[in-house]
Amino acid sequence: MMKSVIYLCLALLVSACAGKRGDDFRVSLGLVSAYDTAQTSFHQGLIMEPRERLLTISQDDEDYKKAQKFLKQELEPARLKLLRYYAQKGKSEEKKKNWAKAEEAYRMAAELSQQPEALKSYQRRVNLKVRQVRFDDLYDKQKIEDETWKNWKESYVPPMGLYGDDEVFSLVRMDIIKGFDLHSAQTWSRAQTYEKKDVPELAWLYADAYLRLSPGDKKAQDLKNAMKTAVPRGFRLPKDEGSVSKAKVTKAAKTPLDTTHVKGLMTQGKWVEAKLEALSLRKQGNQEADKLLEKIDGKIAELAEDSYQKGNLAFRSEKIDAAVKFWQRAVDLKPNEQTYMDSLRRGKQIQERLGALKIEGKQ
Repeated sequence: MMKSVIYLCLALLVSACAGKRGDDFRVSLGLVSAYDTAQTSFHQGLIMEPRERLLTISQDDEDYKKAQKFLKQELEPARLKLLRYYAQKGKSEEKKKNWAKAEEAYRMAAELSQQPEALKSYQRRVNLKVRQVRFDDLYDKQKIEDETWKNWKESYVPPMGLYGDDEVFSLVRMDIIKGFDLHSAQTWSRAQTYEKKDVPELAWLYADAYLRLSPGDKKAQDLKNAMKTAVPRGFRLPKDEGSVSKAKVTKAAKTPLDTTHVKGLMTQGKWVEAKLEALSLRKQGNQEADKLLEKIDGKIAELAEDSYQKGNLAFRSEKIDAAVKFWQRAVDLKPNEQTYMDSLRRGKQIQERLGALKIEGKQ
């Protein structure tokens, strides 16, 4: 008997962190009703998940009548209001050429619709715009970057007055060649990666860039030709590689850095700024930089995790606005932490839904 209780407690502990699966598990054990779980999800800004749960309640269930009433009087009206909101938002953002926002809005509307085909069609159309804008900008930047590397590779020639094999110039040239080779390898790796991810326009872009660095390479030319036929209909690829405009580089005046300034930022609690300054010190070869960075990174990780957990606590208390603020702080501190980013994105979506329902309710 004791083993069974222990097993049940462990199962509940695991399921508590498993979202919908955890709710399904608790419902299946009879620890909470499907109706109560649907209400909780609905008040957290979810729509289709509680709707699906309510529809599974059988007619012989004591909660059936309540579930049907809740479905018809609250959940369905909310679903339709949000559906209209996201569909209208998609059209509005599309008119303003905010392609990514329009795509997201159409996707959200499609998820709320019982007949999502038309909305998915809109989403695909706008997705093509998103991909085109991304491609065009990356293509221009990639050409500039490649030409810069090629120019660097050929630029370190000893001037008049030095031997042709001047040791300093030779060492710098060797470093540049190593960097050029690494850049070439990374470019080819990106081409292969995007081919596997089925993003043909980006595979084409990086195959084209590799040919710019290694003219005549057969494998890159074959990949480029294959990707040209694989891009979506209506997608525009450049016809011929044009001349590369030279990027204007302006040198900003640099203020000398020292550890005193970094420590001052740490004392003020400006940890992100302190990290940037410490990284600059490290590039300058400052011997204290590594120790400072270790302390800064540790404090940033501590503060970010604290904000993340406070966000989770606020979310469980249905304080969505507070949760979003805490999660935003966590992301500001550690922008590459996927868990923090996912929570913030989910929180903002729920925040937007709840706000949309309030607006619709006043009309």
